[in-house]
Amino acid sequence: MAQLLKLTLSDFRNYERLVWSPEASLVVLTGENGSGKTNLLESLSLLTPGRGLRGAPLAQLGRNNAANWGISARFTFDQDSLELGTGLTGEGEAARRVFLLNGQQIRNRDALEDTLSAVWITPQMDRLFSEGTSGRRRFLDRLVMAVTPHHARELIAYERAMTQRNRLLQTRFSEASWLAGLEASMARHGVAIAAGRREMVQQLCLFARSSLGAFPSVDVAVLCDVGNQLEHAPALSVEDWLRDQLAANRQQDRDRGRATFGVHRTDFRLSDLRTGLPAATASTGQQKTLLMGVVLAHARLVEDYRGTPPVLLLDEPLVHLDHVRRGSLLEIVQDFRATVILTGTDEVPFADLRPQARFVTLKQGEFLG
Repeated sequence: MAQLLKLTLSDFRNYERLVWSPEASLVVLTGENGSGKTNLLESLSLLTPGRGLRGAPLAQLGRNNAANWGISARFTFDQDSLELGTGLTGEGEAARRVFLLNGQQIRNRDALEDTLSAVWITPQMDRLFSEGTSGRRRFLDRLVMAVTPHHARELIAYERAMTQRNRLLQTRFSEASWLAGLEASMARHGVAIAAGRREMVQQLCLFARSSLGAFPSVDVAVLCDVGNQLEHAPALSVEDWLRDQLAANRQQDRDRGRATFGVHRTDFRLSDLRTGLPAATASTGQQKTLLMGVVLAHARLVEDYRGTPPVLLLDEPLVHLDHVRRGSLLEIVQDFRATVILTGTDEVPFADLRPQARFVTLKQGEFLG
């Protein structure tokens, strides 16, 4: 069981200084909008691979534009204790992110990959299927990173090579060998990204085919040309194919100022397994129900894959859910074997959790009572 024992924030978002030791593994955070509920969840999400639940630039995380901020947390995993930390130090171009493991600074984040996983849902995800593909792609990649943390490294490497290629196409188009090297890097990391997404979705569908409580069974499908190639060709052959596609698109990409083909254009489709209803055409309430079904199934997948259930961060989870599914969700979290934090503006909808959960109220970055 992964349980949060202590969280310390320094100049993070609206928190000047916060030291919090939860008294239970199930916590309900309430407070007015702007009180700091989501910020607290975000701080925990930043201790996992990726850029946290908001994906915000590091320079924006400091309180009142503070140059430096810090997050540290102590967890217990059964009988073992673990301390994780991260923050920004330095100013301007010298600013850099640091990572701490059991009080010792480590050179890179790789050492933290197998320490903590978290799954979350936020109100912003309510628009996941009505907006562009980039949000859905980020959501998909967060699901992959919770299972296989090294996916984050592949994404960074692919993005770096693509950015360099885009710049080179505009400034030194004749540098064929240089472009070929960047395209080879994009192909190598791109195929690894596509394979990671494909494998995670295949496993997720196995867990999502059985309903959980009142939440429906769901089907998830990755929409990716590179992933499709992996269905009938080995990875090395797909790398060659992707590299050739990128080379053939150089002029077109130069004209458009961006790479027009690759795994950075991947999308995914979510639908109700029983009815076939796609999330893209469902009502807001149906979309939230399907999305919650995916998140809960993914939590089971993470526990099966890593041996430890993830921390569950549910920001305003009851919004858009009907009465039956609200009750079902509250029943499910009571049996979850890790720290679960739920937020809301009012305590009343969470009343069924009173016997087991610890209720905490936030106001302007401070706990009341």
